[in-house]
Amino acid sequence: MTIKQMESLVGNGIDRAVELISMAAYTSFRFNNRNTIKLVAIEKEDLEQIAEYCFSLGDMSPLAARDGRNLVQMMKEPCSLLVIGDKRKSDFNYNCGACGFRTCAEMNKQEEVESLTANGPSCVFKTINLGIAANAAASMAHRLGLYCRVFSTLAFGAKALEIIEDIDICISVCVSAGKKNPFFDRHEYWTKEHWDEMFAKEFPTYTRGFIGAVEE
Repeated sequence: MTIKQMESLVGNGIDRAVELISMAAYTSFRFNNRNTIKLVAIEKEDLEQIAEYCFSLGDMSPLAARDGRNLVQMMKEPCSLLVIGDKRKSDFNYNCGACGFRTCAEMNKQEEVESLTANGPSCVFKTINLGIAANAAASMAHRLGLYCRVFSTLAFGAKALEIIEDIDICISVCVSAGKKNPFFDRHEYWTKEHWDEMFAKEFPTYTRGFIGAVEE
């Protein structure tokens, strides 16, 4: 009789689960049937790089630093990170104007602006597609019994380190098979006093201060 121990079952299970949540993201609805997203699953040494990079952003992006520190703790138990990315330019030709330009062609001609979180300007439908894919992946992870959370910080860490390449916008879904849900204990890395201080200081300028999107 072959006996499989719990450690092997959980480790193999999360590997298979990541494949299934990737499939859910890949097949989720997209505008005009254009599936241009890129997907990578990140584990072990590459997760360490992302954690170190995010933690190094403490002065610029306290939220990224907190999430990097949290990732170090999560890696002590089975976990994985699915990163979903896409190019910023429109191939829809909807000419909707939501990006701030009158036509897709006009937006596509604009000079690229790089920031910590993404490169812009970008097509709003490309961004919505990423959200749809991330939601599909997270929903599948929940059905499979995994703890999960959608992160922008860990995603732009993967982009900055070129672990996922040739993309301008990105988002990530982190999954864990830990003994407890690690995504509701992140406050333990900040004292209440520090949290209150950072919240009062940074949230009025959320996209710059708390996330650290654009340097002053």
